[in-house]
Amino acid sequence: MMGVSDDEARRADDDAVEWVILLREEPNDPEVRARFDAWLAASPINANAWATTAHAYDRAGDARPVFSRPVRVAEERPVLPHGPIPNMRRRGEDRRRASMNFKRWLPRSGTMVAGVAIACLAIIVTPSISLRVEADHLTGTAEVNEVALDDGSKIRLAPESAIAVTYAANRRQIRLLKGEAWFDVQRDPARPFYVDANGITTTVLGTAFDVRLDAEGATTEVARGQVRVAYDRAAPPVSEQLAPGEAVRVSFDGTVQRDTRPTDQVAAWRNRQIAVRDRPITDVVDALRPWFAGVILVRGDGFARQRVTGIYNAADPVEALKGLTQAYGGSVSTVTPWVIVLSSR
Repeated sequence: MMGVSDDEARRADDDAVEWVILLREEPNDPEVRARFDAWLAASPINANAWATTAHAYDRAGDARPVFSRPVRVAEERPVLPHGPIPNMRRRGEDRRRASMNFKRWLPRSGTMVAGVAIACLAIIVTPSISLRVEADHLTGTAEVNEVALDDGSKIRLAPESAIAVTYAANRRQIRLLKGEAWFDVQRDPARPFYVDANGITTTVLGTAFDVRLDAEGATTEVARGQVRVAYDRAAPPVSEQLAPGEAVRVSFDGTVQRDTRPTDQVAAWRNRQIAVRDRPITDVVDALRPWFAGVILVRGDGFARQRVTGIYNAADPVEALKGLTQAYGGSVSTVTPWVIVLSSR
């Protein structure tokens, strides 16, 4: 945007993150909505900052609180002078140096009710009710679960993933409802094994492979044996054969991207690692999100689109994000233990 100083853009970004949290805390408060609308209309800078922040927040998923704990009464601090964000308090003199440090903020009452704080800070992403009903097996944040099937096949679910199992006399079918799963399939020529990821199917007799489902499509990687990946809804229909060390990503628009990788890096998440080769930073962040009980925001299209290669420790996503940003010219702001913002320096 022409004619915008770094300070103006940074201030608008700070305000946009504040509004995300406040609108989540008080979505039905007419005064809050009116003041937000006024802030949004006040400047194209604000509108651009809000569009970027809201989009990044949407990518993090629908977060809802699932627990609460007592929080002590906080000490009194000076009230923030009247400004665009109501019902928040912080140290006014440190606005620029700590604009993203929400741990210093308190409601005007001087206390924090745990349920409200947890809700507005979006601590933990939980499965929807419909997913819970539909799934036979599912995992939460940073949780990995192994499922033993009746035929001796094994499935390992990545964090924040869900499957539904259907076994019949002539077929074995798994629906990947969310996330990612590793499959180690016992050979049975009479009963092919299918994995259905929202219409993108992987068919095998006996092999070991990984399938990851996201909003744009599905990725299949093979460690052992051979598989066929098909998507009949595309025009023309997609049909791809994969051997060990091969991978394919099929988008719901029918786009096909093939790749190769060492077989020991297939489903590296089983060892709590994220292995990427020549992928944008946003792909690394997306892979780390299920391992982090909170919200990760990425600012700056140029920074987000940088392509990276490396192996990152999913067991410590915060440190992994710090290492990623330091290596590629970015910075990490820890807003609270549950909200992290990545941006260019």
